[in-house]
Amino acid sequence: MFDPNPPLEDIDYRGACSFGNACSIAYGAVTPVAMPGILKDVPSMLANPLAHLSIQWRNFPELIPWLLNFIRSSKSDRVLEIVNELTELMRLAEAGISPLLQESGSQNLIRNRECLYLYKSEEKFQQAQYGLQLRANQGVRIETLDATQIHEREPHLTPVYHKGVLFLDAYSLESPYVYMKNLANCILQRGGKFVHQHIDEIVTGNDHVQLRSQGLLSEHADQVVVAAGAWSKKLLHPHDQVLLNTERGYHVMFPESEKLLTTPTCYPEHGFYMTPMMDGIRSAGTVELGGLGAAPNLKRIEVIEKVTRQLIQGLGPSGDTWLGHRPSMPDSLPVIGQSPHNERIIYAFGHGHLGLTLAGITGRLVAEITGGYTLSKNINALRPHRF
Repeated sequence: MFDPNPPLEDIDYRGACSFGNACSIAYGAVTPVAMPGILKDVPSMLANPLAHLSIQWRNFPELIPWLLNFIRSSKSDRVLEIVNELTELMRLAEAGISPLLQESGSQNLIRNRECLYLYKSEEKFQQAQYGLQLRANQGVRIETLDATQIHEREPHLTPVYHKGVLFLDAYSLESPYVYMKNLANCILQRGGKFVHQHIDEIVTGNDHVQLRSQGLLSEHADQVVVAAGAWSKKLLHPHDQVLLNTERGYHVMFPESEKLLTTPTCYPEHGFYMTPMMDGIRSAGTVELGGLGAAPNLKRIEVIEKVTRQLIQGLGPSGDTWLGHRPSMPDSLPVIGQSPHNERIIYAFGHGHLGLTLAGITGRLVAEITGGYTLSKNINALRPHRF
């Protein structure tokens, strides 16, 4: 396995996307980012670089094809298709992740079995009904809470909430970094090997593929799986056009505040999760369409900290901050399948906010593709060239 940032003891893993995520397993997350009405939000995304969903002007020209398909994906009929596809994946997701948790010895990292969304007014709550109903129609278990019930569950939350919904089909893990290390150790114990290198390109032959790194070619291989997250685009077959882009997400840690919150909590209007973890509360999220190379937006980090302090009473000092890169597709569906130009190249990326949740089932589908087995589900809707 070639990886520039493998989660091994002697390697700095901070640059990897799973280091700093909210560590939520969200089986109820069957609605896409692009929902009906999103078009009216595009001007504010451009005007306000600190909005929870924003676009950096410097990246706007290259984002135009992605944005056009993002808007097309928000049409009601297309949203229903996407919801059905995500629901199919979610129904297989637990069977994908359970063996990983068990074999890597990570069951003890499971912390919560629920997730709480909060709304500050009846208007905000009603605006959420379309998405909530889409989830309920797919069998997602949701419980509505009033202000009193929210306070009883989470007494340290500032009472600026009006209503909330509890997603029962969710849980979180104590630490994504520990989970990744456990998985890496499991791979090593099975005889796997990590090669700590950047890959520059895939070189194809008549009956093989090779990887080029720093001018050198790897040994011949029968197949290669591209699962490089937001960095996958540079490893595409030269003739493959995939609308992959990058969402920059941030986190701020509050290391002395773990006991102030028991349930992963989100105000959708602010766009980030507040998750109790083994090393404190992590406020993680937001969406900044800003590419891979730019420096972190420090003002965005400041906003996350400021808003978190407004939402949770008694927070201690802040600690670690982080910027990560989500691999994002316009329709919120991952890319899973063979390159249309070379079946020896298998793609598995573009999971957006659902990488941790869908990692297990993605791995199973990739194993079925590489082994020539019957697939657990039809992946036509996930094909690389669907746009």
